Amino acid sequence: MVKSIQNNANKIGLVFILTLCLSCFNSCSIGQVGNSLLEGVKDVNIFTDEEELQFGKEYAEQHARQVTFYTDKVVTTYINDLGQTLVKHSKRNNIRYTFTVVDSKDINAYAVPGGFIYINLGLIRAVQTESELAFVLAHEIGHIVGQHSMKKLTQVYGIELLKQIILNEDSTELKKIVADILSVGWLFKYSRDNERESDFYGVQNVYDVGITPEGSIHFFETLQKLQHREPSVLEKLLSTHPIHSERISNIRAQINGLPQKSGLRTNSTRFQQVKRRIR
Repeated sequence: MVKSIQNNANKIGLVFILTLCLSCFNSCSIGQVGNSLLEGVKDVNIFTDEEELQFGKEYAEQHARQVTFYTDKVVTTYINDLGQTLVKHSKRNNIRYTFTVVDSKDINAYAVPGGFIYINLGLIRAVQTESELAFVLAHEIGHIVGQHSMKKLTQVYGIELLKQIILNEDSTELKKIVADILSVGWLFKYSRDNERESDFYGVQNVYDVGITPEGSIHFFETLQKLQHREPSVLEKLLSTHPIHSERISNIRAQINGLPQKSGLRTNSTRFQQVKRRIR
């Protein structure tokens, strides 16, 4: 309770300072001043978990009107169970995560702030083993752990969102910001550092759960084959999660540095059942 009050006090203080700045630079918009002050700050997140969840819920609500969800209970329950198992062993398991299957042939997966993770049916069809699928989910959990989208929001919209959330301005401003982000799609275009960090979290996560991290390498091999055969289904994934040799080399080095552990699994009966069902 005390910590929450102090966090809010610090943020209100920041708003006050920025308001003073605005009075000095009355020719600039809030966004311009905010971006100027936050320029170059790439690893700062000014939002609490509650504020992140508020943004995520609004994003998920608007996103639900743009996509079609896959509702087969056998498939969706399996994806949720696998995801929640990974969450328990993740570096950020103090928030609630939801895993949703999108009925799309495109090979893609993405994480929305607040623990909302989406995976396309096309990706589930594409992977050959549970270890590949687990790495994809763990990688997306890694983006939530690293708060990559929220750090990006801090850079671009920090001041406006802060005023709206902390000072209780009209919530329509948040809806507008989310709508703008949805239309452009830049929120999920991560930096190489973001991808490297999510890969690191993902490999460690599947290993800790008892799944072989080799699935990460196999997943990239699957993508490389599909890139030659069906490049169109990979457009969205590659636009936000580019594949490069350094990324694969880093993962291989991480795997080689992990302690030997017996019993790491590659597949499961439930995974095979889901694969047969969606085929």
